[in-house]
Amino acid sequence: MLKQDMSPSDKFLENHPNLLNYTHNILSKRKYTFLFPRILEAHFVAKRALESQAFINTGRILLILLFLIIVANVTLYYQHIVLQKNYQIIKQTYIPLSLAITFILFSPFINYVRSHFYYFMAPCSVFILYHIIILTLQYGGDYSDFVVYHLMMAIILMAFGLRFVLPLFCIVLTTAGLLGVIYAHIYNIPINFAKFSNYYILYCLVVMALTAISEWHERLAFLQGLLLDHQSQELNLLNKELERIAHEDALTGIANRRSFDVAASKEWDRALRDKQSLTILLLDVDFFKRFNDHYGHSAGDDCLRLVAQSLQKSVLRSSDIVARYGGEEFVILLPNTKAEGGHQVAERIIQAVDDLNIPHNQSDTARHVTISVGVSSLIAHSELSLAALIHQADVALYKAKEMGRHQYVVYEDLLPKSPPKSSASA
Repeated sequence: MLKQDMSPSDKFLENHPNLLNYTHNILSKRKYTFLFPRILEAHFVAKRALESQAFINTGRILLILLFLIIVANVTLYYQHIVLQKNYQIIKQTYIPLSLAITFILFSPFINYVRSHFYYFMAPCSVFILYHIIILTLQYGGDYSDFVVYHLMMAIILMAFGLRFVLPLFCIVLTTAGLLGVIYAHIYNIPINFAKFSNYYILYCLVVMALTAISEWHERLAFLQGLLLDHQSQELNLLNKELERIAHEDALTGIANRRSFDVAASKEWDRALRDKQSLTILLLDVDFFKRFNDHYGHSAGDDCLRLVAQSLQKSVLRSSDIVARYGGEEFVILLPNTKAEGGHQVAERIIQAVDDLNIPHNQSDTARHVTISVGVSSLIAHSELSLAALIHQADVALYKAKEMGRHQYVVYEDLLPKSPPKSSASA
């Protein structure tokens, strides 16, 4: 019996290559096996325990009615046996059986029992079968035959309701049978072995054979389910990786142009709906072509990676989007941000790139790598578009380069200012 302390849906094949190979081997050769490696067997038993608890929960009312009908039939047709000797059978057999069956039917409500299901179900099953076997041995005639039918019914319910694995089911049946025979010898109860071997031993063998066939198919289905689940998980991981690759810039690790376009479009629609401000910063690494030509493409790639990481660290909100826009150009989208916030971010990222202190002896602005930034802000409305906002930031970026680079320019500052209105003469 194994402790039921794990969910059978746990994904573990990817962490156990030997079990994955074992699963492939069993399924390809369809081997006759009734025991898996330990960890796999634990998951299989846990799965059957959950299915057994579901069976009990679903059929609890019907099983109680079935038991009450059996007790009523026994009391009605065999009153001379059931009610004799001051209700001896009721007190010694039917009341203990009722308690054991009640415990089984309501065990799924008890957390500890549910977690150690077969540790409790196996002894309860032995207890029930043992008491029924004693009745078949103690009494003869029609009453004995009547009890035999109940014994057979109990064995079937245990096999396909409690869903013991075959080795444990064999132990339960053998233990109950031996205890019944021992009881008969202790109290000198004669045993009709021809009858006993048919209604218990032979019947148990038939049920065990049916259980073995059913369990073999179930074990194969269990392995197929694990394999399908493993393959599905691998496919999901692959899809996530493909999605990441599709939306992530391969060189810098930040969002790529495609990802930015999708995210920016959603943010524009949200800003348009909520009448919110949007701010965009377009950034360009100053004299990057000279840097590449002088230090080499490998150093150029390293430079872009460092700049990208610095930009990513400079934004403070998870909703802020940092992306590589193309070549040495980057873009930052700041949702629900007014112009003042764009100014602060621009100053912060210029300082952050300066702090990297990446040598650039071919630059006309400084001895290290610098950036130029164009900033544009507006409140979204239907007469404008996201493309117009990006164009404004691009115009501001061009102006920053024209003014000597290593600075930021705000598009709104480039617009002509309306002259103040003169006061009306008296």
